[in-house]
Amino acid sequence: MPGGPIYHFPPYTSDTSGNAFPNIYVGSGGNAAPADCGLGVAASLGADTVWQLRFPMPPAIPPGTLKLRLLALADASSGNATVTVSDANVAAGASPSAASLTSETQATVTWGAGDADTYKETKIALSAAANGNDELVVALAFNTSGWTLAAASTWIATVIWE
Repeated sequence: MPGGPIYHFPPYTSDTSGNAFPNIYVGSGGNAAPADCGLGVAASLGADTVWQLRFPMPPAIPPGTLKLRLLALADASSGNATVTVSDANVAAGASPSAASLTSETQATVTWGAGDADTYKETKIALSAAANGNDELVVALAFNTSGWTLAAASTWIATVIWE
């Protein structure tokens, strides 16, 4: 039985160069609800940029594999975005800033013809063993290596089990 989604607390980035910013993506489809709010990443990313996320775990952990689900939006018809996730489970009484994060395999999200203004979904299995009532600490790094996306993008991050 799958579980989630769980949304993070308000995100934080220490980026001061404009590569990461809170963003509202407004789609061009024309309906009455065209906007999505998420983690903004600059076009033609100039430096590796990290969003810092905290996900509160429920009292009972659902069965299945813990994953970070990313939905990305960009007004683009070509280009790649590269993302590396690092994660750790942190219990109450422990320091989230001192937790040793495990780096997952880098993911590449590719835009092609017809992908402008559509959700691009990526699921990344996490190494952290989540425990009830703990915090999942996540560093969501957007990497310049392999980045060819020339449009600003908006990312929605949730945790799921499947």
